[in-house]
Amino acid sequence: MRALFLAFTILATCSISTVWAKAAPFRAGIARITVSASTPFDTLVWYPTQAEEVAWQIGLFPIAASRDAPIAAGPFPIVLISHGGGKTGGSPLTLRDLSISLARQGFIVVAPMHGKTDLSGRMVQVDKAFNTVLADPRFHAHAASDKVGMLGFSLGGAVSLGLAGGVPDFKQLASYCAAHPDDVQSCNAGPGGDKGKTSLQETRQPASNIALKALVLLDPFSIPFNREGLKNVSAPVFLFRPRQSKLGEENTRALVKNLPVSPPLQYVAGGHFVFTDVCPPALKAEASDICEDAKGIDRAAVHQEVETKVGSFFRDNL
Repeated sequence: MRALFLAFTILATCSISTVWAKAAPFRAGIARITVSASTPFDTLVWYPTQAEEVAWQIGLFPIAASRDAPIAAGPFPIVLISHGGGKTGGSPLTLRDLSISLARQGFIVVAPMHGKTDLSGRMVQVDKAFNTVLADPRFHAHAASDKVGMLGFSLGGAVSLGLAGGVPDFKQLASYCAAHPDDVQSCNAGPGGDKGKTSLQETRQPASNIALKALVLLDPFSIPFNREGLKNVSAPVFLFRPRQSKLGEENTRALVKNLPVSPPLQYVAGGHFVFTDVCPPALKAEASDICEDAKGIDRAAVHQEVETKVGSFFRDNL
């Protein structure tokens, strides 16, 4: 029996090693696409390439991926990314290292620049960006449109849940915010807006042809989703929560309790913004609240752990 167990262990280890050996044979390329809409918006597409990576910069953000390099031979699964929001609107460039990591592991990453668009509008943007990339001659033959996952950070978590079949209840959000005035990031300064108030436009669920097969949620804003609103979310979910996050923990507890299948929950060190990239010095001077971690927190180490687990989860489920 011990010999059989040893043989199985060796075989499993070899299989896992083979998967990992095949998982990251690529370099990262990046393209910027303008998506046609009533208000056009840009989308970043990160993708596997065999070309050498040539570093460059967008404003304050260093980019370790080659612009418009030829895509490697596919097909590749697709990961949609929705970034956080808040008063600034956020940017997918704050999640660029995770996007680059996924591209190197063999995924096409589609990351719309949401600007200050509301929740419903962000879902529409993701849908339009997805279809625009599929129609683009550079990516059409390389994108596996039947293998699509999504990653959402903060407000992007609500976007992901909505596109996966979740239906938000903003009356629930308003009630929560009235009862929890201390949860500033959920209700005032963060993704929930002004004390949980929302426009009627936000309550409309946009149509989408995206069939999501896996979700990764990084400290998601999910208070508006109750059990009834989550009953149609059938894709497997992997949930990350920073131990020192100031986004109300009910966002995490409610998902674990109300999703049809309780998701695995991974705690990491740091605050809400630990998932965003290590800031260059110029950005750190402008946005210390996003860039600064508590003493002893190694943001780069957190990212290495998250990138490994996110890539593994999507490989297993797409």
